Amino acid sequence: MYWKDVANLVKVELTEDEEGYKSHTEARREVFVNKKSATRSEFYTAKQAGDKIVLVLEVKAADYQGEERVEFDRKPYEVVRAYTPPNGEKVELNLKEAPVAAKAAQEPPGEEGKG
Repeated sequence: MYWKDVANLVKVELTEDEEGYKSHTEARREVFVNKKSATRSEFYTAKQAGDKIVLVLEVKAADYQGEERVEFDRKPYEVVRAYTPPNGEKVELNLKEAPVAAKAAQEPPGEEGKG
């Protein structure tokens, strides 16, 4: 394969500031990937679990650090399954479309229901 496509691996962490406000922090890393098609067994196994595999990306094992989100062609995806073949040099990421998150207003802890 040629490793000609580029994707962003996104690590999302929940952080809390000094005042107790929680927020999601995202760290993106750009990596080279190979776009692949899902096999029948991957497609049907995911469908039984209620997921729809829409994309499979192959990434070098050294580049993948357990990220659960991927951005490819300006679209967000969630990792349904990360499969490492026996040789261990690559990781296949089975992806489903990710919902676009709405930016919600944050309330300080203990302030729910007041108004």
